[in-house]
Amino acid sequence: MDEYEEEIATLEGTLVRLRAEEAEPRVIDEYEAELRNLVALHRAARETLEAGAADPRLARALADLGFGDWTLGNVYSFVYEAAMDADTADRELAAVIQEIDFPASLLAAYG
Repeated sequence: MDEYEEEIATLEGTLVRLRAEEAEPRVIDEYEAELRNLVALHRAARETLEAGAADPRLARALADLGFGDWTLGNVYSFVYEAAMDADTADRELAAVIQEIDFPASLLAAYG
């Protein structure tokens, strides 16, 4: 289990506790949204990392853009930064993340 999966598991545990304690729906909604965002970011980072096995240009682009070696943490950093720069147009971030082709975005950022 990587550090991102641990963070997701911790958040899931918090949600279970909040539901059991019948916390305010607004608080539960906020935690659920955060969980959806973290899951989407982790999935996108994993998929991008896997794409790098087939395309060595991705690792070069990541390093040349200053993110470092081709590791999950560094790919996650790129995915996170690209997601934060994305235009959400008032949509949920998790939905926007699912639509982004991060390997293509990485190559486009590299030029």
